[in-house]
Amino acid sequence: MVGCAPTPLLVDRRPPQARPVVPVEAPREAPPSTDVERRLLAAHNAERTRVGVPPLRWADNLEAEARVWARELIGSNTFAHDPTRHGHGENLWTGWGGRVWTPEEMVGEWIAEKADYRHDVFPNVSRTGKWSDVGHYSQLVWRGTTHVGCAIETRGERSVLACRYAPPGNIDGRRAY
Repeated sequence: MVGCAPTPLLVDRRPPQARPVVPVEAPREAPPSTDVERRLLAAHNAERTRVGVPPLRWADNLEAEARVWARELIGSNTFAHDPTRHGHGENLWTGWGGRVWTPEEMVGEWIAEKADYRHDVFPNVSRTGKWSDVGHYSQLVWRGTTHVGCAIETRGERSVLACRYAPPGNIDGRRAY
């Protein structure tokens, strides 16, 4: 069984002048350091290629940030988006049941949201009327996003995948691509 949560930190309906400026460390581009990281990046970029947006590049600082949060989720046996204002997009996935999930299956769960995706301006991007039903997918293919870093943590029969994106997507009034 798989569960995913929407990305609520990315929608801020306050007027632009009222939004606080949050300093964000620039992505530190680096090649993926493991086969799993390469496969996670490739799974993202295969879908981005299908919709005609540039490929993402791996960022080691985003991977480190994602790893801290994935470890927190595994250690606390919880599943929620990071409440800190980290300034990046975030996709989360969790799976359990004593099986090994491939990186392609994990990212594939987000890509499967495409079935309900409607190419319109955010947040009017879902056939269901709820942007959260397609928020992982729209972040994954967001044209303005250039970097990603992901981490998988496992404990017992549960795994968590956390990915961080820079710049973040799912911005009101804009199209994913």
